[in-house]
Amino acid sequence: MIDTHTHVIASDAQRYPLQPRSLSGPWYLEAPHTAEELAACMDAAGVAKAVLVQAVGAYSYDNAYAADAAAAYPDRFASACCIDATAADAVATLRFWVCERGMHGVRLFALSREASSWLDDASTFPLWEEAAGLGIHVIVTVFAHQLGELRRVLERFPHVRVSLDHCAFPDAARPAPLLELAKAENLLCKVSSVVLEAAGARAEPFVTALVERFGAERVMWGSDFCQTHDRPYGELVALAERSFAGLSSAERERCFVATPRSVWPSLR
Repeated sequence: MIDTHTHVIASDAQRYPLQPRSLSGPWYLEAPHTAEELAACMDAAGVAKAVLVQAVGAYSYDNAYAADAAAAYPDRFASACCIDATAADAVATLRFWVCERGMHGVRLFALSREASSWLDDASTFPLWEEAAGLGIHVIVTVFAHQLGELRRVLERFPHVRVSLDHCAFPDAARPAPLLELAKAENLLCKVSSVVLEAAGARAEPFVTALVERFGAERVMWGSDFCQTHDRPYGELVALAERSFAGLSSAERERCFVATPRSVWPSLR
């Protein structure tokens, strides 16, 4: 298995100082795991590789630890940076983290309680163009009510592959707005522990519906560990296995291994 959504926290707070943002509580103090500790959890649960997604809640836009951890263990980890997409130097900053620090993707953290965000603002389009030029993967983090602006960006950049963090926190009982986005062939869904836990008994039929509409080649799993830490890592893996149980063995292999490899070539 490949875990496409993990977070790591350094033990050396002087070298990697916390720069917390008020997002989802002090999880980085309650259950911090270094890259080495995550790897040990993965070994125990039978997970081969993982994507280290920049922990915005803990470090804001300082991607140093995720970059260093992935560079130290290239056989286990790929990494995705997060930058301020609205900053004047956003393009140069992205180029720095990818070209000089070896990161493999970029996370556009556009969560907004308002009706819309900056996601489809034309001033941020050069960042998408730079990501396309660098050949890196784009991760978008939005709420379900923001899917309209995501659709507009997907249509503008049809050749940029995009994965949707936490499936945009959908209502598993009413997934139609998310399923409608299957028409955007460059969009992949990242099914996280957050989504599965919120879905409860609907988790398996929700995953099955996703795969029916998007195809297994556009659905992936991510644990969200260690931000999600209400149970051991192995239990998050078991939750995923139960939730994907309605798929064929070939579809499960695709979602858990082949699709992540297609998105993150360094994990092949």
